[in-house]
Amino acid sequence: MFVANTTDKEKLLQLWSEQLPEKTLDLLKKSKGYQFYDLIFRHIKEEDFSCLYSDKWSCPNSPVNQLLSAIVICTQRNWSHKELESQLAFNIEIRVALGLTDIVSRPFTMRTYYNFQNRLFDYERREGINLLKQLFTHLTNKQIKALDLNTSIQRIDSVLLESNIQNYSRISLLVELLRRLYLSLSTADQTTYYFIFKPYLKGGEKFAYELTPSDKTSQLAALGQVYHSLHGLLEENYKDSVVFQTFTRAYKEHFKVSEQEGAEVQSVVVEVRTGNLGGNTLQSPDDLDATYTRKREEHYKGFQAFGGETCHPSNEVELLTILDADKNNVPDPTYLEQNLERIVEQTKLKELHGDGGFGSTALDKIAADLGVTIIQTAVKGRTAAVPISIKEEEEGFIVNCPNEEQPSVKASPTPKNYKASFDLSICKTCPLRAQCPAFKNQSIKKNLATFYFPAEAALMQKRHEAVLQLPKERQTLRAGVEGLMGQMHRGAKHTGKLKVRGLLRTKLYVFAMGITINFERIYNWLFDKNAIDSLFSLFFAFFRSLRSPQAAQ
Repeated sequence: MFVANTTDKEKLLQLWSEQLPEKTLDLLKKSKGYQFYDLIFRHIKEEDFSCLYSDKWSCPNSPVNQLLSAIVICTQRNWSHKELESQLAFNIEIRVALGLTDIVSRPFTMRTYYNFQNRLFDYERREGINLLKQLFTHLTNKQIKALDLNTSIQRIDSVLLESNIQNYSRISLLVELLRRLYLSLSTADQTTYYFIFKPYLKGGEKFAYELTPSDKTSQLAALGQVYHSLHGLLEENYKDSVVFQTFTRAYKEHFKVSEQEGAEVQSVVVEVRTGNLGGNTLQSPDDLDATYTRKREEHYKGFQAFGGETCHPSNEVELLTILDADKNNVPDPTYLEQNLERIVEQTKLKELHGDGGFGSTALDKIAADLGVTIIQTAVKGRTAAVPISIKEEEEGFIVNCPNEEQPSVKASPTPKNYKASFDLSICKTCPLRAQCPAFKNQSIKKNLATFYFPAEAALMQKRHEAVLQLPKERQTLRAGVEGLMGQMHRGAKHTGKLKVRGLLRTKLYVFAMGITINFERIYNWLFDKNAIDSLFSLFFAFFRSLRSPQAAQ
């Protein structure tokens, strides 16, 4: 049963003042823990998480705001769960951050902490709603209003996050799945099928280590036969087993079964799939969500985070506003195509800076309809040898050749695209004619050189040239987002991999990190000011006004 946890700032300080010396209390008020309580903890909407609990009369839940704050602080401080438990027991600053009023009371058990996370994951699987993402959006919106930030100009980037999994080769993965399948069988079935599994029970890495390069092709073919046989023998009894389902997935991804009819009998042929199997194939039995991608000749297995932040020149502090996590093989423009309308609605976005990966014809159309200007730097692709300019006007397109002697031409529609016809006699003397696409489509009879183009070419050119239309101080805004992407790796191990596996746990990490980054930016900005007390009072007064009934109306 859900019960909200109400806290009072004045009462919290009063109770701690009775337990701490005055100087210690003054230091506590300036600590990150206390400011976390005031800026984050007190503004968590616990009611949004009531859906995780039963409506029936039963034992009340542990405080949701304490559980959520513990998740965020654990990510912020890069603690293990064992360290979190220790800090909650003995660290006064962390206890204050969670709204606790003494050093004795216990906020929750670690079992409750794990169960709460599992409730978040189950709810997203069932409803498709990430409640921690909603919390990030809620807190960010309040912070933007309190700081009066201009969100019309933002910058965006993506960062690859590697899952905490072993890097299996193809053979080692297939053998490891066989070993785990054997361990999941009943004792009777283990005895029955032992001789099929026996060569592979040493594990994937040990098996692959002993192979010579010439053995690998024959071993893959042999694995195909083993997979086919075991799938037929075990499917009826183990089709509901997660281990068997994972085994079946690998079977279908790596092998192809076909039937061949001979003179007398019909035979089944198991072939090893060759070529590129695709980034969505199983990467590890420990992370069924992880995908594969390649970037700058490096290989990545895991996920990616998309992050965007305000970057208007008038802002004194910039906040993270756009945040999400997905498979690592989702193209950058695809994410914006699916989410740009929501981003505009939430943040009143007008100008978005991104690198060369954030651009596509579909995105150009969506951005134009929403009134958003996409600013690209480091544009991908080849530069046109002859840069023919296309400008969209109310009644069509105006096309300009780089040859100054050639006048502007109004394009006319064709059944599929548009065409612009230039004076061929001028083209014949142009030094760029050998590489000009219009000169290659010349008609001597009509004395015309014709340039064909799709309507989307104008939008693409507008996106590529948009950065040149900006004042100099706004042409390099995108570079600042690189620091944000680097912060997303704060929770990674020395190997560069995250400490978690699975898309849902990666999302939990990403959104907790987003809340952390915004909190730290506000905290650092406020403490850089000289009149810290007055600034805090103004900031908190505005937060209180947002919580008042009049503001809610």
